[in-house]
Amino acid sequence: MAATLVMSGCTASHSAPEEMYTPDPNPRTHWELRHRVVDASGLQVIGQHLAHREESTTVAVAASGITPADECSVLVSEPGVGGPDNKVGDKISTTFDGHPAVRNGAGAEGDYLVWQLDDGSWAEVSCSALGSRATIDRVAAAVAFEPTTIRIPVDVELPSGYRPASVDVDLSAPGSRVYLERTEPTSGPSDLLIMVGVRELSPQPTGEPRRIGGRPALVHSDDVGAVVWVQQQDRWVYVGTVPSDTGPYPDRSNEIPVLEEIAESVSFPEDLAVPGTWFSAENVFG
Repeated sequence: MAATLVMSGCTASHSAPEEMYTPDPNPRTHWELRHRVVDASGLQVIGQHLAHREESTTVAVAASGITPADECSVLVSEPGVGGPDNKVGDKISTTFDGHPAVRNGAGAEGDYLVWQLDDGSWAEVSCSALGSRATIDRVAAAVAFEPTTIRIPVDVELPSGYRPASVDVDLSAPGSRVYLERTEPTSGPSDLLIMVGVRELSPQPTGEPRRIGGRPALVHSDDVGAVVWVQQQDRWVYVGTVPSDTGPYPDRSNEIPVLEEIAESVSFPEDLAVPGTWFSAENVFG
């Protein structure tokens, strides 16, 4: 049986075979965050996300007194994306740090604070726990807007016709998903994916044994997708297609050569378990 791949939480888009994929005309060119959460007592950055039009940081907030532990997200969107317009329920106008802002009112799906930056883009803080206004304010006060490195556990030469689409980093695992997309219109699915240390990966994949880039590898294709598994530092790295969430599942075995090309080019840091040794995404893709 092939390794199980659970794609819950994916941020990349999935096109049905009969649809035409059209690349974003304004893709990201600088692969670093424009914000960070300042180190503060009781706040721990556990995740980061970077895509063409948005970025985010996930923060664990330690329990204090009667306040339970919480998990909060800082989302920063480009102008024209995000903001309070897509929020349900009442919206309460306010200010934050001298900027126009909106808080949740009656009928909202959860607590949030959204404020508009000088360039027209939006920043938002929300938390998982109900009644978390004090925690939201605490996290929002720790947000600084300055270029910030996001590190990934692979350095890779992308084949002609492909570019990065988004990066997701789980610093608590640690692990990372790097999504790739085609640069030209095409029919059918476009996305490819490199995964390292992701919790849902099976530790025992199967496939045709190969050696790729001087490493043990397995090549597998079925009616869901195609994948090249590369062994590195006693773990399996996924280089494969992104299966549709619901199907139908077109035959993607013809993409194995490009997957092998990507797997051949991948290099890894000294220690995959230590994010501080990983590569700057800006250096890899910039």
